Amino acid sequence: MRSLFLLLVLFIAGGARLAAQDVSFTASAPNVVEVGEQFRLSYSLNKEGEELRLPALQGFELLAGPSMSTSMSTTIINGKMSSNSEYIYTYVLEASAEGEYTIAPATIKVDGKEIKSNSVTIKVVKGSARPQQGQQGGGAEEAGAGTSIKKDDIFLRLEVNRKSLYVGESVVATLKIYTRVGLSQFGRSKFSPFDGFLAEELSTPQNIEFRREAYNGQVYDVGVLRETVLFPQHAGTLTIEPFELECIVRQRLSRSRSFFDDFFDSNYRNVRVMTKSDPVNVTVKSLPEEGKPLGFNGTVGKLSMTTSISADSLKANDALTYKIVFKGTGNLKLIDAPKINFPPDFEVYDPKAVNDVRTTSDGTTGTVTFEYLVIPRFAGDYTVPAVRYSYFDTSSKTYKTLSGKEYDIHVEKGREDGTASGATAVQSFKKEDVKMLGEDIRYIKTGDSRLKEKGVHYYGTPAYWLSFLVPFVLFVVGMFLNRQRIKANADLVRVKSKTANKMAQKRLRAAAAAMKASNSESFYEEVLKAMWGYVSYKLNIAASNLKRDNISEILTKRGVEPALIQNFMEVLDNCEFARYAPDSGKNEEMDKVYKNSLEVITKLDKAI
Repeated sequence: MRSLFLLLVLFIAGGARLAAQDVSFTASAPNVVEVGEQFRLSYSLNKEGEELRLPALQGFELLAGPSMSTSMSTTIINGKMSSNSEYIYTYVLEASAEGEYTIAPATIKVDGKEIKSNSVTIKVVKGSARPQQGQQGGGAEEAGAGTSIKKDDIFLRLEVNRKSLYVGESVVATLKIYTRVGLSQFGRSKFSPFDGFLAEELSTPQNIEFRREAYNGQVYDVGVLRETVLFPQHAGTLTIEPFELECIVRQRLSRSRSFFDDFFDSNYRNVRVMTKSDPVNVTVKSLPEEGKPLGFNGTVGKLSMTTSISADSLKANDALTYKIVFKGTGNLKLIDAPKINFPPDFEVYDPKAVNDVRTTSDGTTGTVTFEYLVIPRFAGDYTVPAVRYSYFDTSSKTYKTLSGKEYDIHVEKGREDGTASGATAVQSFKKEDVKMLGEDIRYIKTGDSRLKEKGVHYYGTPAYWLSFLVPFVLFVVGMFLNRQRIKANADLVRVKSKTANKMAQKRLRAAAAAMKASNSESFYEEVLKAMWGYVSYKLNIAASNLKRDNISEILTKRGVEPALIQNFMEVLDNCEFARYAPDSGKNEEMDKVYKNSLEVITKLDKAI
């Protein structure tokens, strides 16, 4: 009896809470449909209503509806009960004419009050002549039943948010997949190396979210595969090479279907389709020479700068901190510590840099802080001049100079023993005093002295003539060696060829460090740079002119054996695949790639 009473109280309280909640009436429909396509227009209400009135429909025909479905749920957490209910009214419409149409808000009465929904805008495109199969979402799969998959049924497309920019600016490259067939999964892939760019990949969801989009008059399900922020490294026309991706499409064998076909999945087959995006050209302009300030170091973006000091009054040998903070958007990672003209009696340590930046679609944004530790050694009044920093403003396309504050610092006399308060620093000498050292003290000559008889002269002795001959011989030898050095350094091909092996070893050492830290992405990136950089330096060919399509021919002309070329290409393929494979972080795989790359470079060094 008590349990029945408690249950009754809970239901009454839940009903009261449900009655008190806000009423929500929401309309939803696809944003893009094709002419003749059937789709659902749904209205969701969180409270029971009556007298639903649909507005006039222009450009659409009403085929069925409304059909209503209801769902209710009640949860009790820590003694608190919450109830949710949803009433969904569904209409089936068919698009009859091209254009962009707005369906006005529908109305419904709840507790005697009239409630309006939101309006819905739908774009209707001509689309293809394929037959529509029932309701929304069923046509894509049926269209491919028993037919070959065409190029415009599924393809890759690389979009960039700008095609003309300055050196130092960023461009966002978005790789999308467009499909009108039943996409099941992905196979092997080949991604662009982004030659001529520094690339930073933006985070994308693990599961691709598809949304409907109109392209070239057709409706596709569109998903974003990858977003990358690119920073061009030099001016000119840079080409983003095509992406390649194998797509596995689930295709129905015939239009006839039965319960057993669906149950045993025997009426479908997997079709492998290789898709490839088109190359994209980006025009990179050099920064203008007009108005370029002295000391400009290539910073591009939109910046602000603030300066501060920890104290403007202190004792000699006490430390103070001079801080500079840059904030904004641009290539912040290229900002160097500004040069500050501190007084000569200040001991200055190398600045500490703190980067708090993140990569977004606008480039790198955040703050970069430089902290200078400064110790004044003598009492007095000093002035630290205002620091100035120049950058190129991308919004106004002009150079701008930021200026900090000028600081007056009063330094009092320190302790008699020359140490800082609370510290054990040693009092140093003034620079003026240091200049006088060695001039006020003369030492007595010590050690053995070689005496000579009075009247014995140096002129005419063998040592006299050798003093002329030896410098002359040394001068001639030095001239000859210097000529040889200048001649060797002028041969850039020889110099780069000699340094190729050292450069590759440096990259491989960095790769080994990344392997020990289990950083697979950095490991494979360093190995790729070692392989391409070695060939570029060894053969004196610009890195931008080296591609997978021509490397085999170049190495063959240099007398490299085909087996060794094949090993070189296998290392490149393994690195490219492993950078984007989900299980590429295994140390055994990285160790194998490392050994193979080291072996290939060693053999190439002997062969070329």
